[in-house]
Amino acid sequence: MTVVDEFRFSRQKLSTSVRSILFFILFFLLIYVWVDPKLIYHGQGQYLSYQIYVPGMRTFVDIPPFPGEPVAYLSARLSHYYYYSWAGALIITVVAWLLYLCTAKFIKAVGADRWRPLRFVPPILLLMQYGQYYHYLGDGLSLLFALLFSYLYIRMPLRVAALRFVVFLVFSAVVYSVAVVAYLVFVLLCVIFELFNKRHWAVGLLCLLSSVLVPFVANMLFFDMDLSDAYSRMLPFDPVADWGGTILKFGLFLFFPISGFCCAIWLTFSRKHQAGKGGSGWVSKSLDYYRKSRLKWSIDTLALLILATAAFLSTSDRFIRRYLRINYFSSQKMWSQLLYEARQLPVQDYSLFICHDVNRALYHTGRLAYDMFSYPQHPSGLLLPTAKRSEADTLYELGDINRAEDAAYTALALVDYHPASLQRLALINIVKGQPDAARTFLRTLNKDFLYKDWAKQYLVKLEADTLLSNDSEIQHIRSLMFVEDDLRKKIDTTDDFYLNLLHRNNLNRMAFEYLMAWYLLNGQLDKFIENLGRLDDFNYSEIPTHYEQAILFYTAVTGKAVDLHGREISVNTIRRFAEFIRQSQRYEYDIQAAGTAMPKSLKDFDDTYYYYLLAEPGLTE
Repeated sequence: MTVVDEFRFSRQKLSTSVRSILFFILFFLLIYVWVDPKLIYHGQGQYLSYQIYVPGMRTFVDIPPFPGEPVAYLSARLSHYYYYSWAGALIITVVAWLLYLCTAKFIKAVGADRWRPLRFVPPILLLMQYGQYYHYLGDGLSLLFALLFSYLYIRMPLRVAALRFVVFLVFSAVVYSVAVVAYLVFVLLCVIFELFNKRHWAVGLLCLLSSVLVPFVANMLFFDMDLSDAYSRMLPFDPVADWGGTILKFGLFLFFPISGFCCAIWLTFSRKHQAGKGGSGWVSKSLDYYRKSRLKWSIDTLALLILATAAFLSTSDRFIRRYLRINYFSSQKMWSQLLYEARQLPVQDYSLFICHDVNRALYHTGRLAYDMFSYPQHPSGLLLPTAKRSEADTLYELGDINRAEDAAYTALALVDYHPASLQRLALINIVKGQPDAARTFLRTLNKDFLYKDWAKQYLVKLEADTLLSNDSEIQHIRSLMFVEDDLRKKIDTTDDFYLNLLHRNNLNRMAFEYLMAWYLLNGQLDKFIENLGRLDDFNYSEIPTHYEQAILFYTAVTGKAVDLHGREISVNTIRRFAEFIRQSQRYEYDIQAAGTAMPKSLKDFDDTYYYYLLAEPGLTE
């Protein structure tokens, strides 16, 4: 190689390196800014389900050995760092970069160096997958392991066919045991290489046939699973993914055998036509001119960055991103940000989980009785019908400690490690005066570097005072907690639940506001009016807006006077209700007709209680 050739090669290599650096800087920024891995971490146990483990914990202790366990273990460890968005984005970027390198090595090994642009396809597919907010770290690690062993098989200098086949059997057993979900990718790449790169067809066919027996033998010798499970684990199938996520996931796995097959076919035909002359038409001349142009690198690089960004943004799931953001704000008690994010959601995209978190945020910002009907509502949105992490938090704040404990255990059972539930269970046992049980959960959290300081703080407090008599939060929840006699009472209806909380402590403001909200949501205005006197227990200086609207509506329908306990209804509420009545007169006070037409004719009142009562379609279960 001459000095000029060496210079051109170095310049080309530098250009390629700069392009890849720019691409992965963009990749990192999209993951860090848009995907925001901390949303994935905090969505675990609520919207997402995957494994998280921490150093020092015994993992997979109750699970018998299974194919893919090492990769699952590594993925679970690395997932813990998603708590920091920058660390999660860095991990995902490194995985994408390694896939890029492995793809480049594979393309070069099979002699298709002209297909180098293909090495950017796996990182782009991975980027698109994370835009769907499914946890794909284990898939990426499995592919890396399979590609590594595929490359080792392709590069090994063994010419004896029988010996190569033996090595294939050893490699396939290792890949199946360590990275089962990418096992078929490894097999197909090895078979394609054997069939199309001057190897023996017999070896390729033997590799393909033996790949069916490897899972059976491995299961007999090392694993104790059903045979169907031993084979089904080889498929990259996610039962919770929608069709878009499934296509992207299968696309990433199928890319490698498809591209390997195409490269092999291309090499076969290129060898046959190697003696052919190059094209002399205007197209060939234009391509030659473009290849020699100084703008080629800039145009190619810009096109790559635009293509990657467009592919990511066009396939990213904006709805689940908002759900995860609301879930994150709820877990961090960032109530104002939660309410702002909820206002951006279209009505049709609301769920009971969103409704639950919105109502909790409204209570903590003091706006539940004022702004509740500015958001879509459903009676089940106060307390969820199924136990989740946020349900445990709400029950804990209300004072129903036993049900909060049950909800926390349920959330913990959904995933192998859920630190938020462990935190809640530790506090519950402190409130209940069970320090030994609390220490069990605190010691588990003490192994987690993210929660270590918090756990140590409470361990020290327990050593000094097992009841934590000076802890204001613990004492507050303890004052709201059901006593033993209360627990024996049968609770038949939800308002009985809130009334029992108020019987335990008539100053339980959250129980009162949730009780009144329950009556409003279910249209039980008689009971709502009966409990208006409880406003005195909490020193309300004015009647909350939604309560005023309910009182006016109740009076208009029944003609009964309501005791306001020395308070007055605001002029603005009276004015708006009068306008509502005036516009409703065209229906001659036909409630059903008014309710049907209100969404169109009385949209100015869509933040009022009477709009909800007459026209709001509400959320479905």
